Amino acid sequence: ASYLHNALSKTVERAVREGLTVVCAVGNAGHMPGHPVLPPASAPSCIAVGGLDDKNSLNRARRGMYRSSYGPTIDGLQKPELIAPGIWVPAPILPHTPTAEEAALLTTLDNAPDEELHALLAAHQGLDKDLDEARELPAYLLRQLITIKLHEENVITRHYKYVDGTSFAAPIVSSVIACMLEANPNLTPQQIKRVLIDTAERLPGIEVDRQGWGVVAPRRAVELALALRPLIV
Repeated sequence: ASYLHNALSKTVERAVREGLTVVCAVGNAGHMPGHPVLPPASAPSCIAVGGLDDKNSLNRARRGMYRSSYGPTIDGLQKPELIAPGIWVPAPILPHTPTAEEAALLTTLDNAPDEELHALLAAHQGLDKDLDEARELPAYLLRQLITIKLHEENVITRHYKYVDGTSFAAPIVSSVIACMLEANPNLTPQQIKRVLIDTAERLPGIEVDRQGWGVVAPRRAVELALALRPLIV
């Protein structure tokens, strides 16, 4: 539905008119036919954020796109405006959950000497079906399974794992906006959007309609926000 008739999009527009900056995840449907951008990301005044895939590397030449949705919307609006890391994002694991218990076990096993693996598995039966079924295997095969499980579950440490999705990219842009407002509390939602667009970095070789104005550039955005402060006499 058009943003003119969608309750969620109309709420976004009203919030921006009242002075709130609204950041929305653009969605993860870039691999689907039509790669639809849905409300609230289709609202004109929001900042819709797509996903960057940096391949978990510091080599900027390797950067590409995550499978995020992109416009035009049903109203002909091009979305997203920006992209931010949407995969390989380290995030804390919620304590006291099955995911936390499995991550703790896998990390412990990965760091344990071979002679302790079977005892550790016997003491933690029921946490992982694959590990339960493999607990009698030789240590070298257990090592292979542990490595595979760490990779499959995206475990970094016992307390952190990799997550993906534009719902993780959007908060990164929100955190940049928070720093911009700390530097210049007088910025309006329109100015914030313009600063982010003006300072973003385009990815070479990637279609413009997929990345918008490019990758959010935190340092440049905060520096420009600071430069826009009214002079104090």
